[in-house]
Amino acid sequence: MHAHFAVIADNAARARSRAAATASTAATTAATTALAAATLFGGCTSDPRAPARFPDDWMGHWSGTLEMHGARPSEGEVRMELVIGPSIAADRLAWTIVYDGAAGRQVREYQLLTRDPAAGSYAIDERNGIVLEARVHGEALYSWFSIGGANVTVREQLVRDANGERIEVEMVTAADRDTLTTGPDGEVRSLVPISVQRASLRRTALRPAP
Repeated sequence: MHAHFAVIADNAARARSRAAATASTAATTAATTALAAATLFGGCTSDPRAPARFPDDWMGHWSGTLEMHGARPSEGEVRMELVIGPSIAADRLAWTIVYDGAAGRQVREYQLLTRDPAAGSYAIDERNGIVLEARVHGEALYSWFSIGGANVTVREQLVRDANGERIEVEMVTAADRDTLTTGPDGEVRSLVPISVQRASLRRTALRPAP
């Protein structure tokens, strides 16, 4: 009887040893695969707990769907791409936005200018005489501009979570018309938001095509 239990115990120990070896091999394979993927995509790995560095961690090709709500522009959605990089100069890198919808494919080859990274100061150069000031606050990039009686605020942020990485984009447009001025001395002027555009862009390549 004791010998029988000894054989069972010995077989169980061998089974546990084989299971441990299999688990170790699987862990090593997974780590090797992750390292190979990181090397393939330029040696970049993402820790969901680490704050995103702008613009370094934003580099790459991102794509998704831009949803439009409100009167301007009309309701609907279009494909949107954001291609960040490569660097053009020490203080400048490519910042290309692509819209692809019913009106056709529109490619806007802008550039991101670095003014004072310590202060989060940047600008978007549209390369047509228009330069939009931008600031990084709380890991998001913000810009604000007025055009044709409309005021537009833009917020872009690289988000990291258990589902990976994405760049969230939100553009809110408010009209100068139909404003409301209130306050004891009429000092507060309220604008009406007339449209919101939102996109969640997923990375399709860590390094943009040259």
